[in-house]
Amino acid sequence: MPRPARAPCTGALVPAWVTPIVVPTPYPIGPVTVYLLEGEPLTLVDTGPATGTARRALLAALASRGLVPEAIRRVLITHGHHDHFGQARWLARRGARLFAHPFDARNLRQARDYPLLWRQLARSGMPVARRLPLVASLHALDLTARPVSRFEPLADGQTLPHSQGPIRVHHLPGHTPGHVGFELGGEGAVVTGDTILDGISPNAVIDDDPDRPGEPFLSLAAYAETLRRLDRLRPRVLLPAHGPCIADVAGQAEALRRKQAERAGEVLAALAAGPATVARVIAALFPRVTFLGIFLAFSEVLGHLLELERRGLARRLRGRRTDRWQLAG
Repeated sequence: MPRPARAPCTGALVPAWVTPIVVPTPYPIGPVTVYLLEGEPLTLVDTGPATGTARRALLAALASRGLVPEAIRRVLITHGHHDHFGQARWLARRGARLFAHPFDARNLRQARDYPLLWRQLARSGMPVARRLPLVASLHALDLTARPVSRFEPLADGQTLPHSQGPIRVHHLPGHTPGHVGFELGGEGAVVTGDTILDGISPNAVIDDDPDRPGEPFLSLAAYAETLRRLDRLRPRVLLPAHGPCIADVAGQAEALRRKQAERAGEVLAALAAGPATVARVIAALFPRVTFLGIFLAFSEVLGHLLELERRGLARRLRGRRTDRWQLAG
């Protein structure tokens, strides 16, 4: 069921030269907020998906400021999910330079290995009747973005010139391996994509590990370090992609830690009765999940199991056709 509409990040907390643009999406999370950084070069952070409705919303927002798409000279992509880069290729064809972190190159290319995913889901114990709608949902999702194969790589700590002050890149992995945030020089504001969202716990999506090909990215361990980094950075405000601005950064980071710890406890509780497949844990935690939600549930459960394995609290029992997980010791 779609979430109710949530107020976007606008108002006094947003720097005067930053214009939030609300772009509709066809996803349950609702609209995405992209940010126009006025000045030179005219910069857009994220783009919205590649749908007609999103395109019209972006064009209307630009036109209200007397701008055309060709005026955008630079697009900064926080991460490789469809609502964040879907229109990037269209803008690149109109002269914009694209920037993203190389760890999200596979997501940006939409290099989804469906046969491998099918085998992974089978090993998780998921029946064919659940796998088919999941894969169909992912295929439909991939139609809402256009692949990006060429972009200029971003690096942690890099600064990008802008007439309003330098924009510093912060690598904030967890939601994806190459997720980045953009600190707006002298403003104490960071555009953070999906790193922290008010009232929503972003999924630590399972991706391939950029440093260990063929291995899953340990997203929750990376997320923990990202939250520690935000604690050290102590920004005045976060400008997120969904929902309102976040002024209580430390409080929201701690709330996300608590939510992740609660979910880990639920996964451990599901294993307390004995070894279980990922599919069985999903059924225990998300009994009514359907379609694309199955993939998010799969990603969340497997991510927690991998983190519990890393911490020595769970271990995998590899079978000939399916894997099961049990409490360690």
